[in-house]
Amino acid sequence: MLFLASWGRVSEYSVSYLGFSLQAGANSSPVSFHVVTKFMDPAKPITAFSISKAEFKRVAAGFMESPANPKKENLFLKYRVNECGYFADTVIQGRFYKGGIQCSAVDELWRLRYGEYPFYGPGTGSNASVLDPTIAGPGWAQKPLHPSPGQVDFLKPYGIQTTIIDIMYGENAFRLLADMQNSEWVNDYRSR
Repeated sequence: MLFLASWGRVSEYSVSYLGFSLQAGANSSPVSFHVVTKFMDPAKPITAFSISKAEFKRVAAGFMESPANPKKENLFLKYRVNECGYFADTVIQGRFYKGGIQCSAVDELWRLRYGEYPFYGPGTGSNASVLDPTIAGPGWAQKPLHPSPGQVDFLKPYGIQTTIIDIMYGENAFRLLADMQNSEWVNDYRSR
């Protein structure tokens, strides 16, 4: 959406997007999520404010108002990010599955940066020997705490400019989420 803000005679246009960074976020989140605002004036820097992973999913699914999705369209559907959206609570073969807005690709973003899940489960303390049991399997990065230079280069078409703390936003971010669901893409990323 295009926003017009006026101060005296000066007008500034901006467009907001959803985005994320492979930089660890607040509250022991292995990835940080943002609403990014890009001004039409190239002299103005891009700004970003942090949001939670849950807010990112709600805005992307069209369930929450945001300047990054003013039409409240399902961006997961628009960009073909599969298995994302609202799911009801359900019981399958006696096992309870909590509903709500889910998206495995968003939940797996940490795998791009880390070789193993970097944080311990809730309430386990700093001396825990078990990683968060809700996060299954290893990460895709070549090293425990960061991807290889080849992996960073592989992410550049998605918006990383120089380092893994750069924010990927807009269509590039959703294209990455969709590509992450392709096992050939994952294998190619892991091999770099």
